[in-house]
Amino acid sequence: MGKLMKKISIVNHTHWDREWYFSAEDSIFLSDKLFTDAIVELENHPETSFTLDGQISILDDYLEIRPEMLDRVKKLVADGQLIIGPWFTQPDALHIKGESLLRNGMIGIFDSKKYGQYLHVGYLPDTFGFNSQMPVILNELGLSSFVFWRGLNAKKIGGYYFNWKSLGQENSVTAVNMPQGYSTGMLLDDNHEYVDQRLDNAIDFIKRIERGNDILIPSGNDQLDIIKDFQNKVKNINQLGKYDYEISDYQTFVDKIVERKDLPEYVGEFIDPVLARVHRSSSSSRMNIKLESRKLESLLLKKAEPMLVIAQAVGLDISQNLLVRAWKKLLESQAHDSMAGSVTDPVERDIMHRLNEGIQIADDIINTVENLIAKKIGLAKDEVLVFNTEAHKFNGYKVLEILTPSNDPKIDECVTEVISQKYVEPRENVLMQDETGDHYIEEPGYYISKVLSKIELPALGFKVFKIVNHTRISNIQSSKDDISNDLISVRYDNGKVNIKYHNELLKDAILVEDVANDGDTYDFSPLRNGEKYSLEFNKYTTETHANFSKMILSGEKELPKSQVQSRYSDETEIVSYKLEMLLLPNDDRIRFNFKFDNKVLDHRVRIGIRTGIKSNTNIASVPFGFIERNNEVESHVDWAEVPVNIYPFDNTVSLVDDNKVVSVISKDISEYQQTDDIIWLTIFSSTNELGKPDLVYRPGRASGDTTKKGHVMIQTPDGELLEDISESFSLSFNDKLDYLKLQQKVKNDDLTSPNYQEQELNLFHNRLDNKIQFPTIEKEAMTELELLNLPNNYLVSSIYPAYTDRNSFIIRLENVSKKTIPIDKLKLGKEYQVVNALEDPQDSDLVIPPMGVISLKCKI
Repeated sequence: MGKLMKKISIVNHTHWDREWYFSAEDSIFLSDKLFTDAIVELENHPETSFTLDGQISILDDYLEIRPEMLDRVKKLVADGQLIIGPWFTQPDALHIKGESLLRNGMIGIFDSKKYGQYLHVGYLPDTFGFNSQMPVILNELGLSSFVFWRGLNAKKIGGYYFNWKSLGQENSVTAVNMPQGYSTGMLLDDNHEYVDQRLDNAIDFIKRIERGNDILIPSGNDQLDIIKDFQNKVKNINQLGKYDYEISDYQTFVDKIVERKDLPEYVGEFIDPVLARVHRSSSSSRMNIKLESRKLESLLLKKAEPMLVIAQAVGLDISQNLLVRAWKKLLESQAHDSMAGSVTDPVERDIMHRLNEGIQIADDIINTVENLIAKKIGLAKDEVLVFNTEAHKFNGYKVLEILTPSNDPKIDECVTEVISQKYVEPRENVLMQDETGDHYIEEPGYYISKVLSKIELPALGFKVFKIVNHTRISNIQSSKDDISNDLISVRYDNGKVNIKYHNELLKDAILVEDVANDGDTYDFSPLRNGEKYSLEFNKYTTETHANFSKMILSGEKELPKSQVQSRYSDETEIVSYKLEMLLLPNDDRIRFNFKFDNKVLDHRVRIGIRTGIKSNTNIASVPFGFIERNNEVESHVDWAEVPVNIYPFDNTVSLVDDNKVVSVISKDISEYQQTDDIIWLTIFSSTNELGKPDLVYRPGRASGDTTKKGHVMIQTPDGELLEDISESFSLSFNDKLDYLKLQQKVKNDDLTSPNYQEQELNLFHNRLDNKIQFPTIEKEAMTELELLNLPNNYLVSSIYPAYTDRNSFIIRLENVSKKTIPIDKLKLGKEYQVVNALEDPQDSDLVIPPMGVISLKCKI
């Protein structure tokens, strides 16, 4: 029988989880034997190639323990046999910022170049779904193709190979889906049973939908060795099967697909669990990891990176590699299993330790820049140095943390009020050393105050303010049951919260619910016949000040220790919770902070926002844009899991009607569900299981390999999150949806700015102050610095020192609208060049495409 007209490309690879139900150290240990064997096999068979999972960090780790293999690795890379990069790690692509995905690719490619050439394909074989803006990210990394597995519904596209366009449709990649996963041709064998029952059947499945003659079969699996004697096996398989098989690699296969003129086009995200699970509700599992990751991400993007640019501008020399070191701590922790939280407890502790290390580095960068600039400009003891890390002038409210001997410090000529405060008691017999010897003194008490101050700041720079000490006689408290500003009022009414804005009244606007979680670290899943608990607020306090008003609601609830049947008992616990609401003058938003003292097991806590808007769609932010989602649950017969209408969001989610828009903004929360007119925000879900079988939302086998032959169920008691949990969000009200204005609100939702004092009350308030010693720093008298000032209609995604030029920095502009934005008349006051994220010069029409980005390399 002749061969069927299909050309089958078999690609040998290994998928390498850096950590999962084993640690990163376990993974490195395994690489010693497996990677060494692969190198030897490739040297013995120069006709074959091996793809090292698209992430360079695992090769870096291997060469730390096998440095003598470096030259052999470089030769195999140069010969195209060992295929490496382009990513640093295999990232999550739904719950991290677009800038983090860019840094993953940037650092991955820069590191890959140390060894030679790298894979020019955005290869992500196991990531749990993809945001709709991956084409923007890939193109910015110089990549024009993408190979992936999870999240695709082929019936929506009409094929497995297609052109994937961004939401603005200006960015595009050739996409290749592996519908049966990266292990389709694993354990490749040249016998009839394997070829007939596995290989040929896989091709038959793909060609039911795929119209082309070229089909990809990946051959590999988790931590799986290279196929030995690959060429002879494929030769023998060709004697047995009904298709024509050939040895290939991902780049070669993509090059074939690019030539096709009949590829369908697709715009949108990949979160449909048709053939593979995407674990949509992993957004709320192990929230401690997610909160710590977002903290580090924000520190790097919003503070450390632009602070280093400011440092460059005043002549300070701080190594760029410190920034890269911090990013690598984050990127290792944003790998798909790690960020999802679907890991064992020992691995979770490793992740938290790494993130803490990254936070320390970021804090050290910020602390050092503050300290050295303060010394350079001669900051006085009664002054505070305040930085603006945004590229726009600022005029509004900032929260500054300052140390003073008085309890009512003011920023001179600025309206200032204390919003929180801690008093540190005096200490006796404290050692003071000076040129005359040792002395024992009484150290005076002092106040650590967070003050809300209305200030003006230059763009991307700093300004010095004078601190004036006053004494406050008493706190301002009120028995009123409401707070308000010029636009919004909030009233507590017998346990309910009513919100009025624009003459609209939302009754019972804030809801808190608790339900049992019968799921695992991968997914929330409801308990069959489980009970839902409403958590009411039964106490309130209010404060009204000239600059702000605040309401604090609190409550307690008796809950079962665990509702989950396998662990059910009559034991109960009292949980306490608190919701703080803050209103600023002329601000059309309410700022919330929710605290929950978790003492119970296996449950999910959510806050509901009643919007008064009934709509079948909602609009959520994604990297560099916004996506509209239909709220209906799709028909899902025989899907890998139930496609529940629980979704991730980048920073905002909105409901819209003809007259109004209600938007939630959060840097902490990233999971929502719409029910009628309510936006439910998941605070956390807790569990004691890595992976469980037969869930309501995920029938069948357990995720996490726990029900595989020879494996065991793995308990995750740390996943219960028995700790205090604190998350913040804002609620914004508008007449119409304006993507630019909404994204501007995201940018200024954080009231904090880096600020610094030359004080000796507490040299550990900034951790390195007691150790930084640079006596030779050159003095320069100044009280204000501005590096550049952009018009407010230009959104800045990031500002950071250039990786390839010590005398330049990168400013990346984003366009979240549906229209092109020209920048040809943009005045930066500096020489600049259009580049991509790799800092390669680009031909440009000097426009930012719809829902896209442009990167500018500027001279300091």
